[in-house]
Amino acid sequence: MSAPVRESEDGVAAMGIEKRMAIQAVLGLTVLAVAIFGYVEVFTKGVDRLPAKVCSGAVDREIVAKILPSTMTAHERARTVDPFGESFVFSCNVKTRSQDSIVSGDGLVHDASFDDWREGYGHGRDKGTFEVRAGGVSVIASPDDVSMYVPCTPPGKKPEEARNAYALIVESRAIGETRATGMELRQAVTDFSYQLLKYNYKIQQCQEAQELPDKLPRFK
Repeated sequence: MSAPVRESEDGVAAMGIEKRMAIQAVLGLTVLAVAIFGYVEVFTKGVDRLPAKVCSGAVDREIVAKILPSTMTAHERARTVDPFGESFVFSCNVKTRSQDSIVSGDGLVHDASFDDWREGYGHGRDKGTFEVRAGGVSVIASPDDVSMYVPCTPPGKKPEEARNAYALIVESRAIGETRATGMELRQAVTDFSYQLLKYNYKIQQCQEAQELPDKLPRFK
């Protein structure tokens, strides 16, 4: 007469084991989810922790995020160097923790004609080089580096004093592994360079003081 009771006890025990296994499975998935979330937050969101505008407010972080790969930490730096006593270089550098991936750019007022700039930068470039112009700004964009030219007479100078022509030239490049590739990378580096150019145009105090376009034409 005791067998039915035994079977009932065995059934309850089995249900208890199944319940514990289900709870353990849920806990395991929860731990895994937390681990994955923690990995993503700690090891891949370094660029997202940079200021909204990097390099003293020169460039939007979102543009940098399109260029650099996922990383635990990223570092940004703006630097002003006065190499010639009358003009200065403003540079912006953003690097991943390992410094294997970098996006950087430099702006300086030169005495260079448009033709000299175009020939000097475009010489030897492959057929994949793109050129665009907008609002007085000229751009030569290779797959992962860009040069920009805009007339800019520095303070204390007169346009006729230039041997050729005063101009602000900004050059930017991506080095190492990148998040974007191909045309997307070219566009992102160009956007980075153009924001750097607009910032330089202000701090270099270009006497032309022309209104620069919000954005350059998109590559197709």
